[in-house]
Amino acid sequence: MKENSFRKRMRKELKNFDFTIIASNCWGGGIYEQLGLPYTTPTVGLFFFAPCYIKFISALPENLVAELRFIDHSKYEVANQLRLENKYPIGFLKNEIEIHFMHYKSQSEAFDKWTRRCKRVNPSNLFFSFTDNEVCTLDEIKKFDALPHKKVFFSSKNIEGIRSLVWLKEFESKGKVGDTYSNPSFYRKYFNAVKWLNGR
Repeated sequence: MKENSFRKRMRKELKNFDFTIIASNCWGGGIYEQLGLPYTTPTVGLFFFAPCYIKFISALPENLVAELRFIDHSKYEVANQLRLENKYPIGFLKNEIEIHFMHYKSQSEAFDKWTRRCKRVNPSNLFFSFTDNEVCTLDEIKKFDALPHKKVFFSSKNIEGIRSLVWLKEFESKGKVGDTYSNPSFYRKYFNAVKWLNGR
C-alpha cells in the first residue's frame, strides 16, 4: 500500500485524538505526522539514551516542568562521536537527564519547542514508546515494562517475559533497532499504532 493511502486509512480509523506519546526517539513524532495531528508531546526530533529515558518517565510530571539547561559534552561516548559530524544541542534536566536534540539547529530552537510542547501534554491520556539502543540494559527494559500505562517496546531481540515487547526481527543482527521514523515499514508489519492509540 502506498504511503499516502496508508495514512488516509490511519486517519479514518483513529478514534482517540487527544493523546500524548512520550517516546525515547523520533518514532512518536512520526505517528503525529502520519495522522496529521499537532505535536502534543515534547519528544519530537530528539532521542534519549535508555538510562536517561527511564529517569525522565519515572518522574514525568516534575520533569516536564524542570528547568532545561544545555551541556557541551555527553556522558555517553557514542553521542560524543556522533556529534563530531552533527553538533546538535544536548539538553540537561535536573543535572542527570540528557536530551539529545538531534534534529535541532540551536539551543534556542530546542528550548522554545521543548517548553511549548511540554505545555501541550495530556497527562490523562499518555502512551509510552521505548526502543533499545547501545546502552539499553535488561534492568531498564523491565522498569519500562512495569509502567502502569499503555506502552510499546521495540526491540532487536526477542526477550522472554516482556509484555510490551514488539520484536523487529530485521534488526536482530544489528543489536539495536534502526531508524523506524524514516522507515515505518520496519514496525508496521508487527505493530498497529492506531489500534494501540484506540485502546484495542
